[in-house]
Amino acid sequence: MKAQLESRKSVRLNWFKQEKVPFSIKNILEWQYSRHSAEQNEILREVLMQYEFSQLEKPIPNTDIIIFDKTGLPQAYMNTEKNIGKKFLTNKVPNREISVKDRLVSLKKGENKVTSKPVPPQEAHRYKEIQEHERIDVIQRKISVTNESSRDIKEIRLEFIQTKEVEFLSCKPETSGSSPPEYFWKVDIPAESTTSVEINLNVITKSVYKIEKEKIVEKIQPNIQYQR
Repeated sequence: MKAQLESRKSVRLNWFKQEKVPFSIKNILEWQYSRHSAEQNEILREVLMQYEFSQLEKPIPNTDIIIFDKTGLPQAYMNTEKNIGKKFLTNKVPNREISVKDRLVSLKKGENKVTSKPVPPQEAHRYKEIQEHERIDVIQRKISVTNESSRDIKEIRLEFIQTKEVEFLSCKPETSGSSPPEYFWKVDIPAESTTSVEINLNVITKSVYKIEKEKIVEKIQPNIQYQR
């Protein structure tokens, strides 16, 4: 795809006006979970859109930018964010033509495993042991991405980022690639259609408890004297 870059009609400076500039549109959904959000019934998410213009003859200043379609209608209001060599990127804005619903499918609670550990010497006078409780729940979620527009949208990047609390287990369909902690899919969605990704997760809950020693109470016998 190619575009024409020019200044506003109210601005007389046309030194950065350029024609037939190659450009691409990036649509990216990035998400992750905490152990609490992983159990929510439904989460609404946003796909972010970014334009990349390349093969520039002249650098583009940091400024506002309006994207028009071929008919002259405005499609997006953005900012020029970065100039990298002969290309520049706009800022990321929500793509209103794509909607995302992230829903809970199933939740299987794991067993609570308890491990006892010795108390550090400096705390041995107060505690008798340290207990570590760990439970691993298996959660399945379904991320449904809908193209609300009347045209096909290609190469939407869906990227899940695992955390120390929520680990990637498996998915359907298979990922397009991964470099842990990132796992990603590239999907094409026809007009007015929906595609889905099902993801299985390990949700890890850890708690540490210090068990106090029982207090020993000495019984003092009363000294009672009897008089005759």
